[in-house]
Amino acid sequence: MRELIKKILREAIVLTSDTPDWVEKFHELSKEERIQFIKDYKVRIERILPKIIEFFKVKFGDELVKIEIGEKGTHYGNEGFSIQRPNIKFYFDFSKQKKDRNWSLLAKREVYKDLKSYFNLDIAYYGTPLEYEVFEMTWTKV
Repeated sequence: MRELIKKILREAIVLTSDTPDWVEKFHELSKEERIQFIKDYKVRIERILPKIIEFFKVKFGDELVKIEIGEKGTHYGNEGFSIQRPNIKFYFDFSKQKKDRNWSLLAKREVYKDLKSYFNLDIAYYGTPLEYEVFEMTWTKV
């Protein structure tokens, strides 16, 4: 029964033109190969983290107060596998901006789009070992 459910869920995966190449291949791998893929993907992400940090420091300038890199535990249920994945925390000061917009949500959206378009890291897909959080100067989690 479990295998039938997994098969149905795999068939329900919708691939569009902007879906990364690795997503389809990932779902065709065996359990051990998926675990190894996640580990290798984490190593790749850790290698480019300094470039990601520098990019966002330049992009956001003075509005970005600091960036912290930490790790956050996650469990991949299909594989029965847990790992510590990189977690990027962005701390912003939007006090100089007009209050007519929700700048923190705009920044969160920008970070997601830039990770996807410039670094080819779409964290919306299962198997991407990266997470980020955005905080405002009041240090309220967004």
